[in-house]
Amino acid sequence: MMHFGECLVDGVPVEVARRRARRISIRVKDDGTVAVTVPKWGATLHEAEAFLRSKWQWVMEHRAAVLARPPQDAAPPSADELAALRSLLAELTSQWAARLSEGGVTWTLRAMKTLWGSCHIVRRRITYNTELARVPRELVEYVVVHELTHLKAASHGPRFYALMDKRLPGWQRLRRRLNKREFAPVPPVVPSAPPPPPVPSAADAPRRVVQCEFDFL
Repeated sequence: MMHFGECLVDGVPVEVARRRARRISIRVKDDGTVAVTVPKWGATLHEAEAFLRSKWQWVMEHRAAVLARPPQDAAPPSADELAALRSLLAELTSQWAARLSEGGVTWTLRAMKTLWGSCHIVRRRITYNTELARVPRELVEYVVVHELTHLKAASHGPRFYALMDKRLPGWQRLRRRLNKREFAPVPPVVPSAPPPPPVPSAADAPRRVVQCEFDFL
């Protein structure tokens, strides 16, 4: 049951406060906390909770979008980091598309400010954020499965969550780690220096032909 102050509603942190306001309002904060404002006059806590419940699906979808916003690193991924990411995404997208019987899927990379990935259902095209270059493999895999699942369930509703539970058990933990950056950044890819030329051995060294002249006495 909801109460003033900090509480949990279906496991989601909610902050409830009375303020001078005309109507009950709901806002999702950057950390995923749901803030509910109850007018000082003309509204009860019971009415506020009923209003929140009536908007719960919207709240959950909006909250998921807020938590999915990746922080932007100061410097964009290097060419070598992007090359490594493309290789990883090609492997994971191909494997999971085959496993989930999703044919005709294409994908691309793009710098995005608010999403780790997006899926165009009609075109069957996934766009991945270039910031995934700094993310561990298991979390990149979560994003791949997440976006492929949107081909079956467009919104973050019960059907989507049920499919994710079946396809990638423990995905909630992976999502939390990704959104809260609870991981060590992937070390930057350092281009390997070309190997030094081999040192020729005595056997490989070119032979010098020395001509000797002798005087016979």
